[in-house]
Amino acid sequence: MKTASSSTKLKATDSLDSRPAIYGRTVTSTFRKCFGMKHRPPGNLRTCWIPPVVFLTIFYNLPTLLKLRRYLKKERSKRAPDDVRILFYSDNLDETNGIANNLRNVIPYMRAHGMKAFLAGSAFNTRPCGVIENSYCILLPRMFSMEQLGYANSELAIPRISPALRLLKRYPIDLIELETPSPGAWLICFCARIAGIKVFSHYRTDVPTYAKTLVKAKWMHVYVLWLMRIFYWMARPVVSPCDDYADILTKQLHVPAKQVKILPRGLPLERFSPELRGKGTWEKYGDTREKRPVRFAFIGRISKEKNLEFLNDVWKKFAAKHKDVELMYVGYGWYLEEIKKFFEGDDSVHFAGEQGGETLAGLYANADFFLFPSTTDTFGNVVVEAMSTGTPAIVSNYGGPRSIVKDNSCGRILPIDEAKWLDALEECRTLKLEKPEVYEQMRKDAHKRSMHYTLENSTRVQFDYFRQIKREFYKL
Repeated sequence: MKTASSSTKLKATDSLDSRPAIYGRTVTSTFRKCFGMKHRPPGNLRTCWIPPVVFLTIFYNLPTLLKLRRYLKKERSKRAPDDVRILFYSDNLDETNGIANNLRNVIPYMRAHGMKAFLAGSAFNTRPCGVIENSYCILLPRMFSMEQLGYANSELAIPRISPALRLLKRYPIDLIELETPSPGAWLICFCARIAGIKVFSHYRTDVPTYAKTLVKAKWMHVYVLWLMRIFYWMARPVVSPCDDYADILTKQLHVPAKQVKILPRGLPLERFSPELRGKGTWEKYGDTREKRPVRFAFIGRISKEKNLEFLNDVWKKFAAKHKDVELMYVGYGWYLEEIKKFFEGDDSVHFAGEQGGETLAGLYANADFFLFPSTTDTFGNVVVEAMSTGTPAIVSNYGGPRSIVKDNSCGRILPIDEAKWLDALEECRTLKLEKPEVYEQMRKDAHKRSMHYTLENSTRVQFDYFRQIKREFYKL
Protein backbone atom coordinates (compact mmCIF):
# COMPACT_ATOMS: atom_id res chain seq x y z
CA MET A 1 0.00 0.00 0.00
CA LYS A 2 1.39 3.39 -1.00
CA THR A 3 1.34 6.06 1.67
CA ALA A 4 1.50 9.84 1.80
CA SER A 5 3.48 9.68 5.02
CA SER A 6 6.36 7.42 6.06
CA SER A 7 4.80 7.16 9.50
CA THR A 8 1.57 5.65 8.23
CA LYS A 9 0.52 2.63 10.25
CA LEU A 10 -2.36 0.73 8.68
CA LYS A 11 -3.34 -2.88 9.18
CA ALA A 12 -4.29 -5.12 6.30
CA THR A 13 -7.79 -5.34 7.78
CA ASP A 14 -8.32 -1.57 7.95
CA SER A 15 -11.16 -0.27 5.80
CA LEU A 16 -10.37 2.99 4.04
CA ASP A 17 -14.00 4.01 3.62
CA SER A 18 -17.34 2.69 4.84
CA ARG A 19 -19.33 4.24 1.96
CA PRO A 20 -19.96 2.82 -1.51
CA ALA A 21 -17.25 3.78 -4.01
CA ILE A 22 -17.83 6.99 -6.00
CA TYR A 23 -17.55 6.67 -9.77
CA GLY A 24 -14.08 7.46 -11.10
CA ARG A 25 -12.33 7.90 -7.73
CA THR A 26 -9.55 5.57 -6.61
CA VAL A 27 -7.43 5.80 -3.46
CA THR A 28 -3.78 5.85 -4.52
CA SER A 29 -2.16 6.78 -1.19
CA THR A 30 -3.06 7.20 2.49
CA PHE A 31 -2.03 9.39 5.40
CA ARG A 32 -1.30 7.95 8.81
CA LYS A 33 -4.07 7.56 11.32
CA CYS A 34 -4.27 10.46 13.74
CA PHE A 35 -6.58 11.94 16.37
CA GLY A 36 -9.86 13.45 15.24
CA MET A 37 -12.80 14.64 17.33
CA LYS A 38 -15.94 12.53 17.20
CA HIS A 39 -18.18 13.37 14.22
CA ARG A 40 -21.19 15.38 15.39
CA PRO A 41 -24.80 15.80 14.19
CA PRO A 42 -25.97 19.24 13.00
CA GLY A 43 -26.76 21.99 15.49
CA ASN A 44 -26.93 25.77 15.52
CA LEU A 45 -24.99 26.14 18.77
CA ARG A 46 -22.52 23.44 17.79
CA THR A 47 -21.32 25.63 14.91
CA CYS A 48 -19.96 27.96 17.61
CA TRP A 49 -17.34 25.29 18.38
CA ILE A 50 -15.74 25.96 15.01
CA PRO A 51 -13.91 29.29 15.73
CA PRO A 52 -12.11 27.99 18.87
CA VAL A 53 -10.95 24.84 17.02
CA VAL A 54 -9.69 26.96 14.10
CA PHE A 55 -7.73 29.41 16.29
CA LEU A 56 -6.29 26.73 18.60
CA THR A 57 -5.04 24.87 15.50
CA ILE A 58 -3.36 28.04 14.21
CA PHE A 59 -1.76 28.77 17.60
CA TYR A 60 -0.42 25.22 17.89
CA ASN A 61 1.13 25.33 14.40
CA LEU A 62 2.37 28.95 14.55
CA PRO A 63 6.14 28.15 14.81
CA THR A 64 5.92 25.81 11.80
CA LEU A 65 3.99 28.41 9.80
CA LEU A 66 6.64 31.08 10.45
CA LYS A 67 9.42 28.70 9.39
CA LEU A 68 7.44 27.85 6.25
CA ARG A 69 7.07 31.57 5.46
CA ARG A 70 10.86 32.02 5.37
CA TYR A 71 11.35 28.85 3.36
CA LEU A 72 8.73 29.72 0.72
CA LYS A 73 10.07 33.26 0.27
CA LYS A 74 13.56 31.91 -0.41
CA GLU A 75 12.27 29.18 -2.74
CA ARG A 76 10.06 31.61 -4.68
CA SER A 77 13.00 33.92 -5.40
CA LYS A 78 14.68 31.14 -7.37
CA ARG A 79 11.81 30.80 -9.86
CA ALA A 80 10.66 32.87 -12.83
CA PRO A 81 7.74 35.31 -12.17
CA ASP A 82 5.47 33.42 -14.60
CA ASP A 83 6.16 30.07 -12.92
CA VAL A 84 2.91 30.07 -10.93
CA ARG A 85 1.86 27.20 -8.69
CA ILE A 86 -1.68 27.13 -7.33
CA LEU A 87 -3.61 25.05 -4.81
CA PHE A 88 -7.41 24.81 -5.06
CA TYR A 89 -9.00 24.10 -1.66
CA SER A 90 -12.63 23.03 -1.32
CA ASP A 91 -14.80 21.36 1.28
CA ASN A 92 -16.97 18.35 0.41
CA LEU A 93 -14.63 17.04 -2.28
CA ASP A 94 -15.34 13.67 -0.70
CA GLU A 95 -18.87 13.47 -2.16
CA THR A 96 -20.66 14.00 -5.47
CA ASN A 97 -21.57 17.63 -6.14
CA GLY A 98 -21.09 20.22 -8.89
CA ILE A 99 -18.07 21.91 -7.30
CA ALA A 100 -16.23 18.65 -6.61
CA ASN A 101 -17.00 17.28 -10.08
CA ASN A 102 -15.83 20.48 -11.79
CA LEU A 103 -12.58 20.68 -9.83
CA ARG A 104 -11.86 17.00 -10.40
CA ASN A 105 -12.08 17.69 -14.14
CA VAL A 106 -10.24 21.01 -14.23
CA ILE A 107 -7.15 20.19 -12.16
CA PRO A 108 -6.14 17.01 -14.08
CA TYR A 109 -6.56 18.96 -17.34
CA MET A 110 -4.34 21.76 -16.05
CA ARG A 111 -1.67 19.32 -14.89
CA ALA A 112 -1.76 17.44 -18.19
CA HIS A 113 -1.11 20.74 -20.03
CA GLY A 114 1.88 21.87 -18.00
CA MET A 115 0.03 24.03 -15.45
CA LYS A 116 1.18 23.47 -11.87
CA ALA A 117 -2.10 22.97 -10.04
CA PHE A 118 -3.03 20.98 -6.94
CA LEU A 119 -6.37 20.09 -5.30
CA ALA A 120 -7.02 19.61 -1.58
CA GLY A 121 -9.92 19.21 0.81
CA SER A 122 -10.85 17.35 3.99
CA ALA A 123 -11.61 13.64 4.22
CA PHE A 124 -15.13 12.75 5.36
CA ASN A 125 -15.72 11.15 8.75
CA THR A 126 -16.31 7.79 7.00
CA ARG A 127 -12.55 7.43 6.44
CA PRO A 128 -10.19 6.35 9.25
CA CYS A 129 -7.45 8.60 7.82
CA GLY A 130 -6.81 11.08 5.04
CA VAL A 131 -6.21 9.82 1.52
CA ILE A 132 -4.93 10.86 -1.88
CA GLU A 133 -7.21 9.94 -4.78
CA ASN A 134 -6.12 9.45 -8.39
CA SER A 135 -2.59 10.63 -7.40
CA TYR A 136 -3.54 14.33 -7.26
CA CYS A 137 -6.60 14.98 -5.04
CA ILE A 138 -5.46 15.36 -1.41
CA LEU A 139 -8.14 14.69 1.22
CA LEU A 140 -6.51 15.70 4.50
CA PRO A 141 -7.19 13.89 7.79
CA ARG A 142 -9.95 15.67 9.70
CA MET A 143 -9.69 17.31 13.11
CA PHE A 144 -13.36 18.24 13.55
CA SER A 145 -16.53 17.55 11.57
CA MET A 146 -20.29 17.84 11.90
CA GLU A 147 -23.24 17.35 9.59
CA GLN A 148 -24.09 20.50 7.67
CA LEU A 149 -27.21 22.29 8.88
CA GLY A 150 -30.19 21.51 6.64
CA TYR A 151 -27.97 19.68 4.14
CA ALA A 152 -27.79 15.95 4.82
CA ASN A 153 -24.78 13.91 3.63
CA SER A 154 -22.53 16.99 3.64
CA GLU A 155 -20.10 18.05 6.33
CA LEU A 156 -18.62 21.11 7.93
CA ALA A 157 -15.06 19.99 8.58
CA ILE A 158 -11.71 21.26 9.81
CA PRO A 159 -8.66 19.31 8.57
CA ARG A 160 -5.49 18.56 10.47
CA ILE A 161 -3.11 21.22 9.22
CA SER A 162 0.25 19.57 10.01
CA PRO A 163 0.18 17.16 7.02
CA ALA A 164 -0.69 20.09 4.77
CA LEU A 165 2.31 22.08 6.01
CA ARG A 166 4.64 19.15 5.31
CA LEU A 167 3.23 18.85 1.80
CA LEU A 168 3.64 22.60 1.19
CA LYS A 169 7.33 22.32 1.94
CA ARG A 170 7.62 19.40 -0.47
CA TYR A 171 5.45 21.08 -3.14
CA PRO A 172 5.76 24.88 -2.70
CA ILE A 173 2.88 26.98 -4.02
CA ASP A 174 2.33 30.68 -4.74
CA LEU A 175 -1.46 30.99 -4.63
CA ILE A 176 -4.42 29.34 -2.91
CA GLU A 177 -7.92 29.62 -4.38
CA LEU A 178 -10.61 28.92 -1.77
CA GLU A 179 -13.73 27.50 -3.39
CA THR A 180 -16.22 27.80 -0.53
CA PRO A 181 -16.24 29.70 2.81
CA SER A 182 -16.14 26.49 4.85
CA PRO A 183 -14.51 26.07 8.30
CA GLY A 184 -11.58 24.33 6.60
CA ALA A 185 -11.23 27.25 4.18
CA TRP A 186 -11.11 29.69 7.10
CA LEU A 187 -8.27 27.68 8.65
CA ILE A 188 -6.37 27.45 5.35
CA CYS A 189 -6.88 31.19 4.80
CA PHE A 190 -5.43 32.20 8.17
CA CYS A 191 -2.53 29.76 7.88
CA ALA A 192 -1.70 30.88 4.33
CA ARG A 193 -1.63 34.54 5.33
CA ILE A 194 0.79 33.75 8.17
CA ALA A 195 2.92 31.68 5.76
CA GLY A 196 3.01 34.56 3.27
CA ILE A 197 0.96 32.79 0.57
CA LYS A 198 -1.49 34.85 -1.48
CA VAL A 199 -5.09 33.73 -0.90
CA PHE A 200 -8.10 34.59 -3.03
CA SER A 201 -11.52 32.98 -3.48
CA HIS A 202 -14.10 31.76 -5.97
CA TYR A 203 -17.79 32.39 -5.35
CA ARG A 204 -19.06 28.91 -6.18
CA THR A 205 -21.79 28.59 -3.53
CA ASP A 206 -24.55 31.08 -2.75
CA VAL A 207 -24.21 30.51 0.99
CA PRO A 208 -26.56 33.31 2.22
CA THR A 209 -29.40 32.00 0.02
CA TYR A 210 -28.69 28.40 1.08
CA ALA A 211 -28.91 29.46 4.74
CA LYS A 212 -32.30 31.13 4.19
CA THR A 213 -33.58 28.10 2.27
CA LEU A 214 -32.34 25.32 4.53
CA VAL A 215 -31.99 26.74 8.06
CA LYS A 216 -35.03 27.92 10.05
CA ALA A 217 -33.28 29.98 12.76
CA LYS A 218 -33.22 33.60 11.59
CA TRP A 219 -30.27 34.52 13.79
CA MET A 220 -28.24 31.99 11.80
CA HIS A 221 -28.97 33.92 8.58
CA VAL A 222 -27.50 37.08 10.11
CA TYR A 223 -24.57 35.14 11.59
CA VAL A 224 -23.77 33.49 8.24
CA LEU A 225 -23.96 36.79 6.34
CA TRP A 226 -21.63 38.44 8.87
CA LEU A 227 -19.15 35.57 8.57
CA MET A 228 -19.28 35.69 4.75
CA ARG A 229 -18.45 39.40 4.73
CA ILE A 230 -15.37 38.78 6.87
CA PHE A 231 -14.31 35.80 4.77
CA TYR A 232 -14.54 37.62 1.44
CA TRP A 233 -12.73 40.58 2.97
CA MET A 234 -9.79 38.28 3.78
CA ALA A 235 -9.85 36.27 0.52
CA ARG A 236 -9.81 38.89 -2.24
CA PRO A 237 -10.01 39.18 -5.19
CA VAL A 238 -13.14 37.07 -5.60
CA VAL A 239 -13.82 35.18 -8.83
CA SER A 240 -17.45 35.08 -9.97
CA PRO A 241 -18.86 32.97 -12.82
CA CYS A 242 -21.60 35.45 -13.83
CA ASP A 243 -23.01 38.96 -13.40
CA ASP A 244 -25.80 37.93 -10.99
CA TYR A 245 -23.35 36.75 -8.36
CA ALA A 246 -20.95 39.61 -9.00
CA ASP A 247 -23.87 41.82 -7.90
CA ILE A 248 -24.38 39.72 -4.74
CA LEU A 249 -20.69 40.05 -3.90
CA THR A 250 -20.75 43.82 -4.21
CA LYS A 251 -24.19 44.57 -2.72
CA GLN A 252 -24.68 41.91 -0.02
CA LEU A 253 -21.12 40.90 0.86
CA HIS A 254 -19.57 44.36 0.37
CA VAL A 255 -16.73 43.27 -1.91
CA PRO A 256 -15.50 46.29 -3.95
CA ALA A 257 -16.38 45.93 -7.65
CA LYS A 258 -12.72 46.22 -8.64
CA GLN A 259 -11.99 43.16 -6.47
CA VAL A 260 -14.55 40.98 -8.34
CA LYS A 261 -13.31 39.15 -11.43
CA ILE A 262 -15.65 37.28 -13.79
CA LEU A 263 -13.87 34.27 -15.28
CA PRO A 264 -15.26 31.51 -17.55
CA ARG A 265 -15.62 27.92 -16.39
CA GLY A 266 -14.99 24.86 -18.49
CA LEU A 267 -15.96 21.20 -18.63
CA PRO A 268 -14.61 18.08 -20.38
CA LEU A 269 -17.22 18.30 -23.13
CA GLU A 270 -15.59 15.55 -25.17
CA ARG A 271 -17.37 13.13 -22.81
CA PHE A 272 -20.79 14.39 -23.92
CA SER A 273 -22.03 14.13 -27.48
CA PRO A 274 -25.32 14.26 -29.46
CA GLU A 275 -24.16 11.01 -31.09
CA LEU A 276 -25.06 9.14 -27.87
CA ARG A 277 -28.75 9.77 -28.56
CA GLY A 278 -30.78 6.70 -29.49
CA LYS A 279 -28.35 4.16 -28.02
CA GLY A 280 -30.91 2.66 -25.63
CA THR A 281 -29.59 4.18 -22.38
CA TRP A 282 -32.91 5.80 -21.44
CA GLU A 283 -34.85 2.56 -21.88
CA LYS A 284 -32.84 0.94 -19.08
CA TYR A 285 -34.46 3.26 -16.54
CA GLY A 286 -37.64 4.59 -18.20
CA ASP A 287 -41.10 3.15 -18.79
CA THR A 288 -40.63 -0.26 -20.42
CA ARG A 289 -44.38 -0.92 -20.89
CA GLU A 290 -45.06 1.86 -23.35
CA LYS A 291 -42.80 4.32 -25.11
CA ARG A 292 -43.50 7.93 -24.21
CA PRO A 293 -42.35 10.19 -27.06
CA VAL A 294 -41.55 13.33 -25.02
CA ARG A 295 -38.81 12.96 -22.41
CA PHE A 296 -37.75 15.45 -19.76
CA ALA A 297 -34.87 15.05 -17.28
CA PHE A 298 -33.50 16.58 -14.13
CA ILE A 299 -29.89 15.57 -13.51
CA GLY A 300 -27.95 16.72 -10.47
CA ARG A 301 -27.97 16.71 -6.69
CA ILE A 302 -31.45 15.83 -5.40
CA SER A 303 -31.84 18.60 -2.80
CA LYS A 304 -34.44 21.20 -1.92
CA GLU A 305 -32.19 24.15 -2.75
CA LYS A 306 -32.41 23.06 -6.40
CA ASN A 307 -36.07 24.19 -6.21
CA LEU A 308 -37.31 20.65 -6.77
CA GLU A 309 -40.49 21.16 -4.72
CA PHE A 310 -41.53 23.68 -7.37
CA LEU A 311 -40.62 21.29 -10.19
CA ASN A 312 -42.58 18.45 -8.56
CA ASP A 313 -45.75 20.55 -8.36
CA VAL A 314 -45.38 21.75 -11.97
CA TRP A 315 -44.80 18.24 -13.28
CA LYS A 316 -47.75 16.77 -11.38
CA LYS A 317 -50.13 19.19 -13.12
CA PHE A 318 -48.48 18.87 -16.53
CA ALA A 319 -48.36 15.05 -16.56
CA ALA A 320 -52.00 14.85 -15.45
CA LYS A 321 -52.96 16.33 -18.85
CA HIS A 322 -50.70 14.17 -21.03
CA LYS A 323 -49.98 10.45 -21.17
CA ASP A 324 -47.11 10.81 -23.67
CA VAL A 325 -44.57 12.58 -21.40
CA GLU A 326 -42.14 11.33 -18.79
CA LEU A 327 -39.63 12.80 -16.34
CA MET A 328 -36.36 11.15 -15.28
CA TYR A 329 -34.57 12.11 -12.07
CA VAL A 330 -30.87 11.24 -12.25
CA GLY A 331 -28.72 11.73 -9.16
CA TYR A 332 -28.72 11.25 -5.42
CA GLY A 333 -29.37 13.47 -2.42
CA TRP A 334 -31.16 13.75 0.88
CA TYR A 335 -34.43 14.86 -0.77
CA LEU A 336 -34.68 11.82 -3.08
CA GLU A 337 -36.85 9.67 -0.82
CA GLU A 338 -39.36 12.48 -0.34
CA ILE A 339 -39.69 12.88 -4.10
CA LYS A 340 -40.23 9.15 -4.53
CA LYS A 341 -43.06 9.30 -1.97
CA PHE A 342 -44.55 12.35 -3.69
CA PHE A 343 -44.69 10.53 -7.03
CA GLU A 344 -45.61 7.11 -5.66
CA GLY A 345 -47.89 5.39 -8.18
CA ASP A 346 -47.15 7.98 -10.90
CA ASP A 347 -45.74 6.07 -13.89
CA SER A 348 -44.67 9.28 -15.65
CA VAL A 349 -41.71 9.73 -13.27
CA HIS A 350 -38.61 7.50 -13.10
CA PHE A 351 -35.43 7.44 -11.05
CA ALA A 352 -32.07 6.37 -12.48
CA GLY A 353 -29.97 6.95 -9.34
CA GLU A 354 -26.44 8.31 -9.38
CA GLN A 355 -24.70 7.69 -12.71
CA GLY A 356 -21.41 8.48 -14.41
CA GLY A 357 -19.44 7.94 -17.60
CA GLU A 358 -21.20 6.95 -20.80
CA THR A 359 -24.43 6.05 -18.99
CA LEU A 360 -24.77 9.58 -17.63
CA ALA A 361 -23.90 11.10 -21.03
CA GLY A 362 -26.44 8.80 -22.69
CA LEU A 363 -29.21 9.89 -20.30
CA TYR A 364 -28.47 13.53 -21.11
CA ALA A 365 -28.50 12.83 -24.85
CA ASN A 366 -31.72 10.82 -24.80
CA ALA A 367 -33.70 13.45 -22.92
CA ASP A 368 -35.66 15.79 -25.19
CA PHE A 369 -35.50 18.67 -22.71
CA PHE A 370 -33.47 19.32 -19.55
CA LEU A 371 -35.30 20.93 -16.60
CA PHE A 372 -33.31 22.95 -14.06
CA PRO A 373 -35.37 25.34 -11.89
CA SER A 374 -32.59 26.12 -9.38
CA THR A 375 -32.08 29.74 -8.33
CA THR A 376 -29.02 29.05 -6.15
CA ASP A 377 -26.49 27.74 -8.70
CA THR A 378 -23.63 30.12 -9.41
CA PHE A 379 -22.90 28.31 -12.68
CA GLY A 380 -24.64 25.04 -13.62
CA ASN A 381 -22.30 22.28 -14.85
CA VAL A 382 -25.26 20.03 -15.61
CA VAL A 383 -26.82 22.64 -17.90
CA VAL A 384 -23.65 22.78 -20.03
CA GLU A 385 -23.39 18.98 -20.07
CA ALA A 386 -27.02 18.62 -21.20
CA MET A 387 -26.61 21.20 -23.95
CA SER A 388 -23.36 19.56 -25.07
CA THR A 389 -25.38 16.44 -25.93
CA GLY A 390 -27.83 18.60 -27.89
CA THR A 391 -30.52 18.70 -25.21
CA PRO A 392 -32.19 22.13 -24.83
CA ALA A 393 -32.37 23.43 -21.24
CA ILE A 394 -35.27 25.07 -19.41
CA VAL A 395 -33.81 27.13 -16.54
CA SER A 396 -34.76 29.84 -14.05
CA ASN A 397 -34.10 33.50 -14.72
CA TYR A 398 -31.69 33.86 -11.79
CA GLY A 399 -28.12 32.69 -11.33
CA GLY A 400 -25.50 31.11 -13.54
CA PRO A 401 -27.69 28.81 -15.69
CA ARG A 402 -29.45 31.70 -17.45
CA SER A 403 -26.12 33.08 -18.68
CA ILE A 404 -25.39 29.65 -20.19
CA VAL A 405 -28.71 29.28 -22.02
CA LYS A 406 -28.52 32.98 -22.95
CA ASP A 407 -31.58 33.14 -25.24
CA ASN A 408 -34.52 31.13 -26.61
CA SER A 409 -32.53 29.51 -29.44
CA CYS A 410 -31.24 26.69 -27.23
CA GLY A 411 -33.77 26.56 -24.38
CA ARG A 412 -35.97 28.78 -22.26
CA ILE A 413 -35.25 31.16 -19.37
CA LEU A 414 -38.24 31.47 -17.03
CA PRO A 415 -39.21 33.19 -13.76
CA ILE A 416 -40.23 30.88 -10.94
CA ASP A 417 -43.90 31.10 -11.88
CA GLU A 418 -45.96 27.92 -12.12
CA ALA A 419 -48.13 29.13 -15.01
CA LYS A 420 -45.10 30.14 -17.09
CA TRP A 421 -43.38 26.79 -16.52
CA LEU A 422 -46.54 24.89 -17.45
CA ASP A 423 -46.80 26.94 -20.64
CA ALA A 424 -43.15 26.23 -21.42
CA LEU A 425 -43.60 22.47 -20.95
CA GLU A 426 -46.62 22.58 -23.26
CA GLU A 427 -44.49 24.40 -25.83
CA CYS A 428 -41.73 21.79 -25.47
CA ARG A 429 -44.21 18.99 -26.07
CA THR A 430 -45.57 20.73 -29.16
CA LEU A 431 -42.08 21.34 -30.57
CA LYS A 432 -41.10 17.69 -30.16
CA LEU A 433 -44.33 16.21 -31.57
CA GLU A 434 -45.43 18.74 -34.18
CA LYS A 435 -42.41 20.84 -35.20
CA PRO A 436 -39.50 18.41 -35.61
CA GLU A 437 -37.46 20.77 -37.81
CA VAL A 438 -37.65 23.61 -35.26
CA TYR A 439 -36.79 21.19 -32.46
CA GLU A 440 -33.77 19.77 -34.30
CA GLN A 441 -32.44 23.28 -34.91
CA MET A 442 -32.80 23.97 -31.19
CA ARG A 443 -30.71 20.88 -30.47
CA LYS A 444 -27.99 22.09 -32.84
CA ASP A 445 -28.02 25.56 -31.28
CA ALA A 446 -27.76 24.07 -27.76
CA HIS A 447 -24.72 22.00 -28.72
CA LYS A 448 -23.06 24.98 -30.42
CA ARG A 449 -23.63 27.22 -27.40
CA SER A 450 -22.10 24.66 -25.02
CA MET A 451 -18.79 24.86 -26.90
CA HIS A 452 -18.12 28.22 -25.21
CA TYR A 453 -17.36 26.24 -22.04
CA THR A 454 -14.43 24.02 -23.01
CA LEU A 455 -11.60 23.34 -20.58
CA GLU A 456 -9.12 24.72 -23.09
CA ASN A 457 -10.81 28.14 -23.18
CA SER A 458 -11.37 28.45 -19.44
CA THR A 459 -8.01 27.20 -18.11
CA ARG A 460 -6.00 29.44 -20.45
CA VAL A 461 -7.83 32.55 -19.22
CA GLN A 462 -7.63 31.43 -15.59
CA PHE A 463 -3.89 30.84 -15.60
CA ASP A 464 -3.25 34.21 -17.26
CA TYR A 465 -5.16 35.75 -14.36
CA PHE A 466 -3.25 33.68 -11.80
CA ARG A 467 0.07 34.98 -13.21
CA GLN A 468 -1.24 38.54 -12.88
CA ILE A 469 -2.19 37.97 -9.22
CA LYS A 470 1.24 36.52 -8.46
CA ARG A 471 3.12 39.42 -10.09
CA GLU A 472 1.01 42.03 -8.27
CA PHE A 473 1.10 40.39 -4.83
CA TYR A 474 4.78 39.47 -4.74
CA LYS A 475 5.78 42.65 -6.69
CA LEU A 476 7.70 40.65 -9.31
